[in-house]
Parts: sequence; C-alpha cells; structure tokens
Amino acid sequence: MTTDFHQLQRAARALKLTYQQLLARYHADRGQDAPRSGAIAWAQREAERAQDPARARRELRASIDSRNFTVRSWAPLNCRLDPDVHVALIARADLDREKTPRISPSHYLDAALRTGPRQLDGQLACMREFITTRGTPLSRGRATVYSVSTDARTTIQALHTALDAAHRPREETWAVVSALVARFLGRLAPQPPR
Repeated sequence: MTTDFHQLQRAARALKLTYQQLLARYHADRGQDAPRSGAIAWAQREAERAQDPARARRELRASIDSRNFTVRSWAPLNCRLDPDVHVALIARADLDREKTPRISPSHYLDAALRTGPRQLDGQLACMREFITTRGTPLSRGRATVYSVSTDARTTIQALHTALDAAHRPREETWAVVSALVARFLGRLAPQPPR
C-alpha cells in the first residue's frame, strides 16, 4: 500500500509541520527503516497527543502516583535546565500545588523524560525545534537536584551513552532535557487565572 502524499500533507499541517519535517520526526521516532506507510497513523496519534491536555495531566498523575507508592525507586538527578525553562517549571508546579498539594517540579521533569522521545534522533529533533521556536540558543542553567524515577534516570543514561557514541558534547543532555520539559509543560492545559 502506498502512502497518500495528500494525507501526509494534511497530517503535517495539523501538527504545524512541513511534509519533510513530519517525515523527519517520524523516522527520528520510529527509526530510519520505518516504512513510510506508518507515518500517517503515527502523525494522527501525535496530533491527538498534542491536542489532549488531559493525557498530559494523566502522565503527570502517573509520576505523582509512582513517587507516592515507590519512593525507593526515585533517586536524585543533578541537572542544569535552561533558566527560562526552570522558571516555567517552578511556576507551573507552584500554580498546580493549589489543587494538588503534594506536586513538585520533580513530577513534571519525570513525566517529561518518561513520555518524550527515546531515540537520540527524536531527542535532538525536539531540542532543535525548541531552539528554533524560541529564536535564541539555550543557556546553561545552574546546577539543581531533582528526584526522578528509575525510568527517567534510564532515559538520561541512554542519552549520555548515545551522545558519546555519536561524538556529540555531553552538555547537549541538558539542552535536550530543557526542550523535553518545555514541550511537556506546553502540552498541559493552561491554568485559569487566580
């Protein structure tokens, strides 16, 4: 079955991407050998995910529940988020704390790492898109420690390994993490004003 070019173009427009960007993201997420015929279904799922703030909220709730029930599997993670992303992370946690008193910035960081792309190509694509949208390069933030789940720590370790194997600077780890956090925060429904 051949992939309908017009369907892919419509799917790309729904995601506010060009046709080429959609295919690049699809292959970054699914691998370079992924059949093009799977791109339409993938794009539809991505569009639903991007337009479903309730799903992002459920992913955040999964982080909160995971930490409440399996505290021992959470461990400290030293990170350097972009200062603007870090401020947005803290502000969102403070705002949500009114309704969910036990929520912390760690939960957002954990959810962003667990639900973001797992392959290096997808992670770097997310970073490049964030930098392009932002219009300025990311700044290296100050060191901060947050606790995250084993799954999130595995994502960071895999990212370090992949960056080393690709002969890329390890400092890109925090640019990727900043982009993933910003993307996750953007998926959450905006909170009503106080």
